[in-house]
Amino acid sequence: MPTSKASGPIIWLTNLRVIATLAVILIHSAANLLLSFHKVPDALWWNANIYNGCMRFAVPIFVMLTGALVLGKEEPYGAFVSKSFQRIVVPFLFWNMFFVYFNWAVRLRHKAFSSLEEAITWIGQQYFTGGSYHFWYVYMIIGVYLFIPIIGTWIRQASDKQIQYFLGIWLLTILFNNPHFPILDFPVPLPYFTGYLGYLVLGYYLRHHEFENLGQIRFWAIALFVVGTAWTLIGTYQLSLRDVKFYGLLYANFSPSVVLSTAGLFLACKYFPWENRFLIPLREWISSHSYGIYLVHILVLFYLAKVGIHYKLVHPSLGIPLTAFSCLLISGSIIWLLRKIPGGAKVAG
Repeated sequence: MPTSKASGPIIWLTNLRVIATLAVILIHSAANLLLSFHKVPDALWWNANIYNGCMRFAVPIFVMLTGALVLGKEEPYGAFVSKSFQRIVVPFLFWNMFFVYFNWAVRLRHKAFSSLEEAITWIGQQYFTGGSYHFWYVYMIIGVYLFIPIIGTWIRQASDKQIQYFLGIWLLTILFNNPHFPILDFPVPLPYFTGYLGYLVLGYYLRHHEFENLGQIRFWAIALFVVGTAWTLIGTYQLSLRDVKFYGLLYANFSPSVVLSTAGLFLACKYFPWENRFLIPLREWISSHSYGIYLVHILVLFYLAKVGIHYKLVHPSLGIPLTAFSCLLISGSIIWLLRKIPGGAKVAG
């Protein structure tokens, strides 16, 4: 989740980063209720479906922001890798240490290991797979960053039609080579066009490509977001009814419905520039702390639940956003305070 000073033409990119940061926390704040499908009344469950399903753009938007901000820059490979390591890997290694301790002290209840070798092996596994489920994003983004010097060199020289060609085939993989929908399997393998690389290129393309008809693209931006989100929400409910349990495939980052809503939101923020001078300090604060917030927020949600702040605090329609905003402010404050400690800025995120 790279940060950049919000000035001039990239204010809308900062807005997107803030929206995506809050979206991640809303998703996790609503998760427990969402997974309770058929165990709670549908009217209650729909609160989780709305808050969670409307925010599925979160991770794709972060990857698109990386493409929009990083792919156009040319810098030596060694310098790029070194800078990326310091910005992404070092904070992750630091915060994962806390999750390793948390898993041992809370989840394993201070389990006594039979030998030093067993303890070291367990700790190694915690770093190899991540001490928390949300760290999958870090491993994914590291892989994306390793490919940026290669794809960046190509994209800076590519024509619009070449980029459109790549994105066109990537969209075909969303429909026909999507592991979440094997029924649409396509006999031609397209592994080089699949995955988060597509979101990376899409972010670069939509940032730099200017559409001629402003009114038309604004319409399509809203239409893509509304159609994609409605497809996710209604489709998830109908398929969950069919299976008599929560059906989450339409929530996947490569679900066609999520691709539509993500692209729509990206374009909407670009072509509907919005700024409130009273909220600028908060926006800048969240944006500059977004990566650290992501790394620590699961721990904060856990302890908020311990003191009774979760979706059951009040009606879920209020309980979910109250939990999310509380988590956002506490997580951001933790990162802010850590940065005040000498050397803390290097590990805070």
